[in-house]
Amino acid sequence: MFKSSTDPRPEFISGTLLEQLFKPFSTGNQIVFDIAVGIVVSLFVYVLVVRLPEWQKKRRVKAHLLRRYDDLKRQCITHFLWACGQPAASDLIDDLQEIEKFKEFFKTKVTHDQDRWHAVLNGLTDEYVTAIVRELDMFRGELDYALTSVDVADEKVFSFMRNFTQVLQRSRYWSDREDQLKPLSQFMWSAFAGWSFVTGYTGKDSIAEMINAI
Repeated sequence: MFKSSTDPRPEFISGTLLEQLFKPFSTGNQIVFDIAVGIVVSLFVYVLVVRLPEWQKKRRVKAHLLRRYDDLKRQCITHFLWACGQPAASDLIDDLQEIEKFKEFFKTKVTHDQDRWHAVLNGLTDEYVTAIVRELDMFRGELDYALTSVDVADEKVFSFMRNFTQVLQRSRYWSDREDQLKPLSQFMWSAFAGWSFVTGYTGKDSIAEMINAI
């Protein structure tokens, strides 16, 4: 575009290599200039009309999903505390949203052969499980909306989120029956304590990390 322009060149490039580089073509300068300007304007319009709104939408969806995930953890932790006979104090719930603190708190021995997580599983009534399943189903709806409303370019993140929604879909059939408490326990411990069946304790909140990577 600069090379085809008929405007005078800045004096500071006189006698330099830039002067030769930006020397106008012998013919067709106006045509080349018009095409170049058209390309630049088209790119600007594309960024302004398409990419910027898409980026803003993705940012809003991600922020909303992180808030809903935070709500999910708070509600589930509240029911865990009630199930093991602990008061659901707000500051304690805030602390237990951290991976390491959650693991430390619920791995604490309450009897000679049981830790607090076992006490949670023993105390999960049908009412508590129903409430937890309801929270999981609500979050699944939010996750489905996020995956259909924004483009998740990272294949690893997209695959993780789709697999996660399938797990949440199956969670709708969990109950307080003993055979159903095992998958509930495995899922919750994996999500809130950073446990992986492949690598063990990771110290990371994989769900929050994947949401941030959308």
